[in-house]
Amino acid sequence: MKLFLPVLSFAFFGLLASLISAADAPKLHFEDPFSGKLDGGWKWLRERPDAWRIAGGALVIDTLPGSYWKTQNNSKNTLLRPVPVSPKDGFIIEVLLDNQPAQQFEHAGILLYFDGENHVALNKEFLGKQSLVIVSEQDGKPAVGAEKEYRGREVWLRLIVRGTRTTGQFRASETEPWQILGDRTLPASTKELLAGIHSGYGLENPERQARFRNFRILQAGE
Repeated sequence: MKLFLPVLSFAFFGLLASLISAADAPKLHFEDPFSGKLDGGWKWLRERPDAWRIAGGALVIDTLPGSYWKTQNNSKNTLLRPVPVSPKDGFIIEVLLDNQPAQQFEHAGILLYFDGENHVALNKEFLGKQSLVIVSEQDGKPAVGAEKEYRGREVWLRLIVRGTRTTGQFRASETEPWQILGDRTLPASTKELLAGIHSGYGLENPERQARFRNFRILQAGE
């Protein structure tokens, strides 16, 4: 009996911790693992069908020229969908990204998009070195937020929206805690808010790709 009670207590508290963890997990509104046919709610912006594919359990997008910097608004193969939650109620978008940008400003990441001149992006980008950076733009006027060197190949990217505040987070794997990169203000716009993924500042004959897995939209907690 003396041995049985500690074992029973350990099992009980382990089960209790699991239940608490499940209760604390954000509500999942949408998920696309990018392991098969794309969900019907997605739409391409400036699609180049020859420069994307689903392979190896990921959405692979060749990194082409173009960007949303200032008024350029010419990024190709941006993938977007409506957000089923209002910014006032709060939501999260996240994705697993695998890329190795190697020329200045080459990037890929997640995007909150009203239009080409009003958006927030969290990118893995080459800025003299491979880095994570959060950028917002209102009426074509960019505001560059925090930047952090990141040497890993894979990274989870996350944007948390609560009202007009947008927080960028990252982590190297699903087993690690999220780290805060920085905050940006969500642009003011009367247009529909879309969320998705993008890449840019590559070559017309692309040499590198961005691989995306497990795109999710979740409810933001308090």
